[in-house]
Amino acid sequence: MNEFYETVANFLEEIRCDSEERKYAVAPEDMKESVAEMKKMQKKFTQHLEKMPDADRDVLEEYIEVLEQAHFKEEQRAYYQGIMDGVELLGGLGLIKKGSNMKKLVEKLKE
Repeated sequence: MNEFYETVANFLEEIRCDSEERKYAVAPEDMKESVAEMKKMQKKFTQHLEKMPDADRDVLEEYIEVLEQAHFKEEQRAYYQGIMDGVELLGGLGLIKKGSNMKKLVEKLKE
């Protein structure tokens, strides 16, 4: 199952990278507002960071890097979970067949 998950995850990541160009990309208004607010705060933060001693700045920058990486991983997990939930829903509704050919699908997605 891990091999299948990794293959699907890689495939979905490729699709996701192109999502902004799609007609059906999800972009809620509150997300746009949050991004705008974050950009404003980043300017203030950068100015404040420049005034800090090097040791404090290094710790804070490292923390933010780790925080951003954890946030990205959680975002990826939620994205993949949404896809898997959608597939499960379609299977539960009988709209797609539950097959036993996972190895074939994995090989096809690897190509």
